[in-house]
Amino acid sequence: MDKFNVIYIAIDTLRADRLSCYGYSKNTSPNIDRIAGEGVLFKNAFAPAIPTHPSYTTQFTGVYPTTHRVVCHGYPNIILDKNILLLQEILDRNGFTTIGVDNLATRTLGITWFVRGFDYYIDISGKTVVSRGVKINASIVNEKVFYCLENICRFQQPFFLFIHYWDPHAPYIYHKDITEHFYDKKYRDNIDDLEKSPWGRLLLRGWVGKLREKGVRDRKYIEALYDGEIRYVDSAIKEVVNKLSELELYENTLLIITADHGEGMGEHGIYYDHHGLYDWDIHIPLIIRFPESLYRRKIVEKFVQHIDLVPTILDLLSIEIPKNVEGKSLMRIVEEGEEGYDSIYSVENTRMTKRAIRTNRYKLIETLRPDFYGNPAGFLELYDLDKDPLELNNIAEENIDLAYLLLGKMEKWFREKLNGRIDPLMEQDISLKVKI
Repeated sequence: MDKFNVIYIAIDTLRADRLSCYGYSKNTSPNIDRIAGEGVLFKNAFAPAIPTHPSYTTQFTGVYPTTHRVVCHGYPNIILDKNILLLQEILDRNGFTTIGVDNLATRTLGITWFVRGFDYYIDISGKTVVSRGVKINASIVNEKVFYCLENICRFQQPFFLFIHYWDPHAPYIYHKDITEHFYDKKYRDNIDDLEKSPWGRLLLRGWVGKLREKGVRDRKYIEALYDGEIRYVDSAIKEVVNKLSELELYENTLLIITADHGEGMGEHGIYYDHHGLYDWDIHIPLIIRFPESLYRRKIVEKFVQHIDLVPTILDLLSIEIPKNVEGKSLMRIVEEGEEGYDSIYSVENTRMTKRAIRTNRYKLIETLRPDFYGNPAGFLELYDLDKDPLELNNIAEENIDLAYLLLGKMEKWFREKLNGRIDPLMEQDISLKVKI
């Protein structure tokens, strides 16, 4: 392909199974669905690291967290190795104007390297821990995006634009004429269920407690707020597409839509947050619309992951892929039918220290430090995803040989990736400890 523009849209905290194009029964994403119909939808895309900082570092370097070593959100003493290039650095060196409409690099101390390689970094303000600060909505982001798009044409060179939306992140905001569409009004008095969970009790002392004080007693209403946030940001993406069409840029642009991680809706006692390596958290949406609508209406079932995005973009642009990139170009799957991964490995070290292996049928999660749910170090969770896709029934105890087999496979993989280096999950302490 000739040089084209690249727009990379990341929707923070968006679980794949709440999008209509991923099978959700409610119409949360008509515009994203339309884009998916014009391109390729990757049905089984996963995050090797959660939450925000580890995930975005993985996405924009194309290397595993064992390599870039960013395994915590907001950990104060980690700086990304300058020898590990970010996508925008590579594109900048290859003649692209690079623009970030984001706040990761400017609003926290934990990811200052993310500004590297951007010619223009447009701060959207707010705070990245939005449940404690000011949440920036998509309309504010789009104001800055439109300003960039309206001025980009004068550079006479292809551009890379990163757009970061925060809307589905807690606390969820009510949107008039949107939220009501997702609430069935079958009133349930069940918000006190959160009292049964350590994390739930914490939220009842915070923003969820404020909702309860205002008379909200139905958890389904809170889920409707989440769905409404998705529909709201979906409308914002439609506005971006319309602006691109108006400026005659849409057909010459590679458009990527993904998320850093998902969000718990009460599964495993995890309410309105993104800790836990369950599929609702690490299974992320990934949609790629190619210039001139190549590969329309294609669905890829094979396992792919965040580390594949950098090599895919560089491959399409005929730019040399750095040797330390550990992902692979998705074009080998899309065009040549190459196999995906047989196993996915994921880590977290922000609220809990855990690692997981996910195969087509099984998920094994290992607790590496005692967690605030009462699980000791060494605790194993094993799920048969064919029989138990919601991961409700831990079968590790009665299938201990299988659990140990998967544990051994995971240990071997981590040792090979670390290659004698200290495991960052053990080297770095939990960055956001939960005080129950």
